[in-house]
Amino acid sequence: MKDFGDKEVRQFLAAHGLEKQIHSFSESTENAYLAAEALGVELGQIVKSVVFLADGKTLLVLMSGDMNVDTKKLKKLLGVRKVRMADAKTVAAVTGYPVGAVPPVAHRQSIPTYLDESLRRFLNIYPAAGTTQNMFCTTFEELSRLTAAEVIDVSAPKRKH
Repeated sequence: MKDFGDKEVRQFLAAHGLEKQIHSFSESTENAYLAAEALGVELGQIVKSVVFLADGKTLLVLMSGDMNVDTKKLKKLLGVRKVRMADAKTVAAVTGYPVGAVPPVAHRQSIPTYLDESLRRFLNIYPAAGTTQNMFCTTFEELSRLTAAEVIDVSAPKRKH
């Protein structure tokens, strides 16, 4: 089972008429902090692709880099009993990408996708593009269309340590 890379993301974007420039970096962009630093943008402009298990079924939440997913809100919204983040093995099996490289599109299998309202604050947002060293630029509206995501509000501010 071969892991995917940015080739699949490029093909997906091209198939949707979006000849997007994928930004590649020599340093890792595997988390929101590193990605924001590499791109020179606000932390909130980074799109985190977070895979969850809701009563055992996988789903993807696209969240702003400066926020966390409030699992209590998510649980209530979905009407499920249990919500937890998927482990790295599950993430790779379902999406085809390792944690830190999961794009919002071009997954190994179809996965219900939810787009958090918190990303609407920004003109440009940056999701991963299939490896831990690249990202692409999009907008909230475009990402909503590309992913056919349901727009939801399940964000919670990150706690300060």
